[in-house]
Amino acid sequence: MNKCKTCGQEIKESIKQVIKAKTLEWGAVSDTEMNWEDAKKWCAAQGKGWRLPTRVELVQAFDEGVLTGDNRYFWSSTEVYNNPAAAWAVRLYNGYTYSSTKTDQAYVRCVRP
Repeated sequence: MNKCKTCGQEIKESIKQVIKAKTLEWGAVSDTEMNWEDAKKWCAAQGKGWRLPTRVELVQAFDEGVLTGDNRYFWSSTEVYNNPAAAWAVRLYNGYTYSSTKTDQAYVRCVRP
């Protein structure tokens, strides 16, 4: 049994995650807000390879200074795991993530590899 050296609690499991480095091209911002389903369609209509970014991609772009300063919420493709009626949006002004119902409105910034 493994125990935390600091707190003494049992460490039950560990999860290893490998995130591949990738280069992404970020598209223009939508002129208007739209619901999540329309956001996915809007990205697909941009042409080959365009899609909604994942929550991790949006937050990472914020953290790395690629997308910053925009005080609006942007849809991600990441659905809320325990609520199929909701997905994550990210505010690029401060990196705040927010779970929102898919019928709510947010802006869109598509991405492609």
